Amino acid sequence: MGIIDRYLGRAVLQGSLLAFIVLLALSAFFTFIDQLGDIKGDYTVIKALEYVLFVLPRKGYELFHTSILLGSLMSLGSMASNSELIVFRAAGMSITRITVSVLKAGLLLMLLGAFLGEVVAPPAEQYAQKLRMTAITGSTTIHSGQGVWSKNRDNFIRVGKVFPDSSIAEIVIYEFDDQRRLSAIIEAEHAAYIAPVWRLREVTETRFKDQSFSQKHFAELDWGALLQPEMLDTLTVKEQDMSMLSLFRYMQYLQSNQLEASRYELAFWMKLVKPFSALIMLLIAMPFVFGSLRSSSVGQRLLVGVLLGLGFHMFNQALNYIGVGYGLNAVISALLPSMIFAVGGFWALKRVF
Repeated sequence: MGIIDRYLGRAVLQGSLLAFIVLLALSAFFTFIDQLGDIKGDYTVIKALEYVLFVLPRKGYELFHTSILLGSLMSLGSMASNSELIVFRAAGMSITRITVSVLKAGLLLMLLGAFLGEVVAPPAEQYAQKLRMTAITGSTTIHSGQGVWSKNRDNFIRVGKVFPDSSIAEIVIYEFDDQRRLSAIIEAEHAAYIAPVWRLREVTETRFKDQSFSQKHFAELDWGALLQPEMLDTLTVKEQDMSMLSLFRYMQYLQSNQLEASRYELAFWMKLVKPFSALIMLLIAMPFVFGSLRSSSVGQRLLVGVLLGLGFHMFNQALNYIGVGYGLNAVISALLPSMIFAVGGFWALKRVF
């Protein structure tokens, strides 16, 4: 059975990766066309192409599971049309055994998808957004291993952390006088933009004068000139594009400060569940391969794959956020859509036995 497992697995992998490349190429083309309207100043065509290159991992992660569904329908459907699956069954392999062989390939695809979404996509997306906004606005904000640095008039600001809700933490402001001598250091644990100022929390202000210095502590302090709020989009990745580790850490921060964390909890559990969608896509495909699509045309398989992929995505998103809106537990909101489709896939597969 090892040879058949490899044969089926190779067919699923090849079909899925081919569908992934085609969908990703189409997505890249339309993303580039969309960016042409923003070409101006330093944001040249080359910069737009670079932006598209770095957003592709995130778009690829979004398309990955639809690619698996399309690729498996095409490759396994072709095998069914050529009577190869009938030969396997005549050789003693049950539908269950063939499905298990296909799901083994799904495990590898699941790991590839998780790697793309957790390791590659978040930093690439962050770089892409920073690249685009910096080229368009000409911002002087820069990134380094020690955080985000920005210059505003005679002040230099270092921000250690930028969160998805546009709040920032670990802020240090260096003030300089007209002679470019350091006049003050203001340190704050956290800051949020409350138009038209930034509200700093847990602030320590150290002022230097001649050969002495003085120090004050404030629970809160309003500060006018810090970072431009619109620039924060270049420093952050939306919660759905963050890695699970980043989401977990930010959830802990929100919960420790008694702040609303439900949307980030949902995003975390959605990220945790999403890799298993690769297996669910294959499970959904199997009843069609053995049932109504086994002798259908390529166009019919593509149509069914696209409709199922879109249906799963829309149903998943709708139930996820309806659950949050009605106060449903984040774990249940994230698991429920996948569980419904998995049960539906098992039920449909059982009907073709």
